[in-house]
Parts: sequence; C-alpha cells; structure tokens
Amino acid sequence: MSKYRKRFIFKMISFISLVLVALGFLLGQSFKEFYVQNEKEKLMDETALVETILRDREVPDMSRYVNELYAESNFDMILFNSRGEIIAGTPVDVTKLKVATLNFSAIPDEGTFESKTDDSVVQFTKPVPTADGGEVYVSFIRYAQDLNVIYSRIWTVIILSLLASLVIIFLTIYRSTKRFLRPIAEATDVLHELSHGNYKSRVYELAAPDESRDLGRSINLLARNLENASSGEAMQRARLESLIEYMGAGLMLIDEKGYVLLVNRTYREMFNIHEPSSGKLYYRVLPNEKMSQVIEDVYLTEKPNRKQSSVRFGINSRTFMVSAAPIFDKNGRVQGTTVVFNDITEIKKLEQMRKDFVANVSHELKTPLTSIKGFAETLLDGAQEVPEIREQFLRIIHDESERMQTLVEDLLELSRLEQDNYQLETAIVDVTSLVRETAALLDRRATEKEMTIHIEMEEEVFIRADLNRLKQVVVNLVANALNYTPNGGNVWIQLEDGEESVQLIIKDDGIGIHPKETQRIFERFYRVDKARSRNSGGTGLGLAIVKHIVDLHHGEIEIASEEHKGTTFTIRLPKHG
Repeated sequence: MSKYRKRFIFKMISFISLVLVALGFLLGQSFKEFYVQNEKEKLMDETALVETILRDREVPDMSRYVNELYAESNFDMILFNSRGEIIAGTPVDVTKLKVATLNFSAIPDEGTFESKTDDSVVQFTKPVPTADGGEVYVSFIRYAQDLNVIYSRIWTVIILSLLASLVIIFLTIYRSTKRFLRPIAEATDVLHELSHGNYKSRVYELAAPDESRDLGRSINLLARNLENASSGEAMQRARLESLIEYMGAGLMLIDEKGYVLLVNRTYREMFNIHEPSSGKLYYRVLPNEKMSQVIEDVYLTEKPNRKQSSVRFGINSRTFMVSAAPIFDKNGRVQGTTVVFNDITEIKKLEQMRKDFVANVSHELKTPLTSIKGFAETLLDGAQEVPEIREQFLRIIHDESERMQTLVEDLLELSRLEQDNYQLETAIVDVTSLVRETAALLDRRATEKEMTIHIEMEEEVFIRADLNRLKQVVVNLVANALNYTPNGGNVWIQLEDGEESVQLIIKDDGIGIHPKETQRIFERFYRVDKARSRNSGGTGLGLAIVKHIVDLHHGEIEIASEEHKGTTFTIRLPKHG
C-alpha cells in the first residue's frame, strides 16, 4: 500500500470516526432525552390516575392502598401534606428525594418535575384535591438503577453500530481507494520518474476508471513527448559534443573567473596534454605566456583578440593562430571566453614556399635575361662589326633563350601535373624496353664523361602506366646521376619484378647529398649546390616533376644518399596502376 493511499485512508477514517462519534453521542442523548420524556409522561399518567381516585372517593387506609397499588411497580409513590410531611407511600430512601428543596405552596396545579443533575432520580409532584375537600401532594419517583440499564443498552447498541459502520466504511474506502487511488499513485510515481529524467516510464491504463485512464493517457502522452524531446536534445548534444571534440581546431572554454571549463581532443593532441585541464586556471594550462596574454587582453578589453604564437616541440617548432572572443550573458556581462587554436605551421610553410617560388622563378629568369640584355647591348654598341665576337655573343643569347624556354616549359609541365583533373594516358608498358631506350638515349653523355651505365633487370617486366610520363621519370633521374657524378663514375639501373609492384632503382657513386638535405630534395627550385646545378643546365624543377608523376601512378619514391659516396633513388609502382 502506497504512502499516499495510507494517508488518504487514515484521514478519511479519522474524519468519519469523528462524525460517527459525534453522531452517536447526539443519537445517545436523543435516545436518553426521549426515554426520560417518556418516563415523565408515565409519571404524569400515574399521577392523573391517583388524582382521579382520591378526588372521587375516600380512602380510609391510604398507606395500605399505596403499597398494594405500587409495591410491584417500577415507581415509588409518596403522599405529602402541605407542610411536606409524608402521609403515605412505598418504602423510599428519603435522602434521594427533593423534599428539602420543594416549596409545596409554589407547586403549580399541573405539577412540577425535579431531578438530580445526574438524572439518578426523577420526581414528579402535583397537588391533588381529595374527596373530603382537603389537598395532598402526590410524588412519583423513578430511580437511576432502571435508567442506567436502559442507557447502557442504548450505548451498547450505538457503539456496536459505530464499530460495524467503521469496519464497513473502512472496507469500502479500502476497495475504493484501491480502484481510484492506485492509478493516481501510479501516475504520481510516473511523474516522479519523469521529473528525474526517466522518460521511458509509463502509466498502466487498463484497470483504471475512465477519469484515471484519461489522466494516464495524458501522462503517457507527456512522457512520449518528453522522451522524443529528450532524444532530440540528446542527439543534438551528442552532435555538438562530437563536433567540438573532433573539430579541426583546438578549443578551450574558460569561465568568468579564468578557470578552464573544457578543452577538446584536438587541443590535447596539439600540445601533447595527457592530464585533465578542467578546473585549472588558463595560464597554468597554456604552453606559453604569449597565448595567455591573448586571453588576458580579452578580459581587459571585452573584445575579440587574435595573435600568432610559436611553440617548440623538441627540436621542431609549430606556429599557432590563437583566437579568443568573450561570451556575454543577456545583460551584457562577460561570462567567459572561447579560445580557438589553429595550427598554421603548414600554411606558414606554404607561404614561405610560395615566396621562395616567386623569388626562385624571378632569379632563374633574371640571370638569362641579364645575359641576353648585356650581350645584345654590346652588339648594338658596335661589337657586331667583328664576326667572331658577333657569332659568340649570338650563340650565348641563343643558349640563354633556350634555358629560359626550358624553364617555362618545366613550369607549365609542373602546373599541369598539379591540376586535380589531370588524367594519365595509361597502357601496358614494357619497362625493360623503356630502361634500354633511356640508357641508349643518354649513352653519348655517359661516353663524353667516360662513365658506365650498368643495367640489371629481368627479361620482361610489364605494368600499366603512362609511357611518356614514366620515360620522363627515368630520363630525369639517370640524367641527374650523370650530371652529379664525376668523370669516370658509374650509374646503375636495377629493375625488380614483384607480385603486386615493380621496383626501379637508380643509383650512382657521385658527389652525394648530406642526409639533412634529402628532406627538401623534391621541392621546386631546391638545389644543394646552386652554382653547380645551374652550370649543369638544370632548372631545379626536375625532381619535383618526378615526384608528381610517381604520385599520379600511386607509387612511392625514396632517396638515400651519403656525401662523396653517391645517391640512390628507389621507385615502387603498382603493376595495375
């Protein structure tokens, strides 16, 4: 039984008990008054009978007459004279009578009732004329012994009736509350569950009365709506948490007192943080003072602020853009700060590469243009009159023009390869034939430098590739090996056939490269020895083109080099493109 139901039954039983007790008391008093009144009427009737007898005839022996008449009755009868003296009567305890308080001369003709406060004695006295012309006072007395028995019976009946009524009422209320209050109690429990966030709780409707069933349906509808709203809110919250946690930028939320409320996963990964940051002051969490100053300025000015800051991680350094903005409440007071950290290291690197590219292109074009302009001016100043000088200067102008043309062609070639929509013209390519053709093409240059090209490969190796682009890769790498190897050196071309890929190795025993330079060897215009590279006729774009072609074939290219010992390029290409 629920607490609510117990309280309801207790209150109902208490109230009904009070009503029944009050009703029983009133009923008992009514019965008592009714009975007393009935007894008084009997006393009056008896007095009237005696009055008739005494008025109509003389009674010689009054005492005997009274004893014979009322000895066996429920009454006592006494005759008084006007002085209050007893003339005759049944045996009676005079101390119980009201004789001392009676004023016989003041008793009215219709008689008077006297009783003790506890109704233990009821006495009716009336003046009665006698047949001889005199007057006596007749008193009839009824004692409490008889009344108490009757009163006891009345109260017994009333109490038993009250108890029976209480039992019947209790059973009725119990059954009624079980039917009517159980749905309410169940609804209360469901509402309690809903208030604590359990939106799956429902009211059982089948056994409830119509009104309670309507209440249950309404609560269930409310629960379903809350569940749907909660699910939607939970989904939105999950999306927001996922967005915050996995966004590309680091995020930090700070309250109005400067304590960190939240940092996302990206922030922790950016700064290699493994300990919880929440609940700490922001300047104890940030990696340097410059970042802390950004946030401090936001609190001071209440305006957004952003600055770049570099953080060292071992021997490396990364650059971050720190953007902070205040969070205001509806009253315009600052409630906290949002801080976003963007790693702009690659952007800065790309900016630097762009600047270097522009500078390199300008420099590469400036040198031949300066030569062309200088020799052209010399010819215009009169040197053209000397045939030997004119021919020499014109040949230099021609060579520098070809160098500029080669540079422009390489730039255009690299630009085409870098386009997203560039498509290779793939076909089945015999790599062994390609290697032999390349060796034959560059054999004259090798002979001029007294160098030897060694070829180590299987009879036939086929892959799906773009023939012209692949030839461009092999020619470029072998030509570089010839250019950067001293006279009398060696170049090796090795071709290895695998199940899924083909491996092409081109190595030399030339001047080599310092290991720290190999990381930038595929950048545009990057030269280890700028003067030597320029004298060799290179544009500084060859290896960048090679790298793009290999990437377009979904392959890999690696470099291993050691100064004064040589360089090895290893290319792995999938057989099926």
